[in-house]
Amino acid sequence: MKGKVKKPWFKKPSPKASERMKRVKSIGTRLEQAMESLLKERKVKYEKQPNLRGKPDFRIKKSNVLIFCDSSFWHGRRMREITGEAFKKNKEFWVNKLMENKKRDARINRALRKEGWKVLRFWDTEILKNPNGIIKKLNLKIKNE
Repeated sequence: MKGKVKKPWFKKPSPKASERMKRVKSIGTRLEQAMESLLKERKVKYEKQPNLRGKPDFRIKKSNVLIFCDSSFWHGRRMREITGEAFKKNKEFWVNKLMENKKRDARINRALRKEGWKVLRFWDTEILKNPNGIIKKLNLKIKNE
């Protein structure tokens, strides 16, 4: 394997798991649709999927606010997943994957903030269950520019 570094913790997923993972969308998710509905409902002008570092889901127009809609699983919110307790198979792979995702998110946040962006990350549960809280946080960020 020329050019590829073998990761000792990686075990190739089963074909069934691999097929399931291929179907996971990164654009046009239910979370993004819910956030978009919320922004439209409140008449907030936005741009979807701006071409910026980290691929934010939304940029609020006439401001320097970016919004990321983060899934609790893929972005490592729950401790059971971060510690590996939630996994029966390939535990080491998933723990490393989720930790790397968390590190990547932190790097992206720092880089965007250095460039002058205000970064808001909302968890799936916030978007789906607490839309008023999201609007309060968003208004606060826009107001404090």
